[in-house]
Amino acid sequence: MRVGGRGPAARGEGGQVAGTEREPAEVRIPRAALDAFAAALSVRTVAMRTWPDGIEWMYPVSTWDEAHLEVALMPGGEEVWLRMSTDRSSVAVWSIEQWWAFSRELPGATPPPV
Repeated sequence: MRVGGRGPAARGEGGQVAGTEREPAEVRIPRAALDAFAAALSVRTVAMRTWPDGIEWMYPVSTWDEAHLEVALMPGGEEVWLRMSTDRSSVAVWSIEQWWAFSRELPGATPPPV
């Protein structure tokens, strides 16, 4: 999956955490990594690590030592950032609506909270 790293945070137009301004980039997320993350979410087996910038990144449990997808909900809840562990400098930015559309397709998905 190729995802453009665009959005308010990627363009530095607000919505970002201090020190996290990003240039637009193309992020390549292998389908297998996306599927593994989706499977982990569907059975609620994701782990979290907090980076020094304060952002909490989720990833599938037991995958830290291999290539994996990392996902972070940005403060304010309007954006979700996605990156591969093999290239943490490139981030794809999804709107929360895009994230909910993706997560609704997961096995056992529940509707988003209102």
